[in-house]
Amino acid sequence: MNRRRLLAGLAGVGVVGGGWAASSGWAADDGAIDDTPTAEFTVETIDAPGSSAGTLTVPGNRPMLVDFVSVGCEVCSDSMPALTEFQETRRESLRFVSLSTDPVGFSVEQSSLREWWADHDGAWPLGVDSQLSVANRLDVSSVPTAVVIDSEGQIRGRTSGRKSIEKLDSLVEPVL
Repeated sequence: MNRRRLLAGLAGVGVVGGGWAASSGWAADDGAIDDTPTAEFTVETIDAPGSSAGTLTVPGNRPMLVDFVSVGCEVCSDSMPALTEFQETRRESLRFVSLSTDPVGFSVEQSSLREWWADHDGAWPLGVDSQLSVANRLDVSSVPTAVVIDSEGQIRGRTSGRKSIEKLDSLVEPVL
């Protein structure tokens, strides 16, 4: 009798858990890209190598790679050499911006972000997304993540995790 109760209880937990997942919108990432154009928006940029304090319009007049990073992310740091080399070869055809998801001004100072950027040879606009509004808008839930947006505002690709030149090339291929 105890075995039946245990199995019935486990089945009940499975049903409740499945219902919660379905109702909360939680689902596995199938890699599909939402091709609904995103409205143009601006991001706050900071003064750092290759970056001036101000704002930057996304996507702007040509395709753009939006890269989400964090100073405490080892994979973000490890990916910077490939991203830097890639940016040097693609800067004429593709706009770049990296956005820090760190709580800049709270637990991470802007000077620390600027120093991290310089230490990793960043040489393109660097912005902050401390409130995660851009990350939410582009459906980014982890770092590092790169999102490619065409000049019409359509998300054309995304990749998360360690970056390589080959991975970045295949990511931007559809917009070039």
